[in-house]
Amino acid sequence: AVNPKRGELFSLVVPHSDHLVFQTFLDELAKHTSRHEPDKRIILILDNASWHKHSSLKWHHITPCYLPAYSPDYNPIEAIWRVLKDRFFNGWIAKTPAELIERLCAALRSLIADEISTISSVAHLLH
Repeated sequence: AVNPKRGELFSLVVPHSDHLVFQTFLDELAKHTSRHEPDKRIILILDNASWHKHSSLKWHHITPCYLPAYSPDYNPIEAIWRVLKDRFFNGWIAKTPAELIERLCAALRSLIADEISTISSVAHLLH
């Protein structure tokens, strides 16, 4: 999750995605955002992955906003994934799952607030 105004990134690195993992993400995002702005509602832009729409999800103070099907260009987070892929994973192959996780965590940490804000804002302006 990205807050382009503040240049903040919130992420979990997990080995797979399903509705239970996504619920953990929502729970942790809700805790994180409640600490900073307890009464503020969050709008989370999402694709149409089945785990984003599972009926058992508890959204807390987060409002889902689903993109039209097959429209990754409308999602600002996709610009961040492209930058991560280009800078850190182009021509690189992990030898182990642990090596992949380590590289991903390092890549996420390297995105400073200005870069996240700039990438997200530029992607938003382009669409």
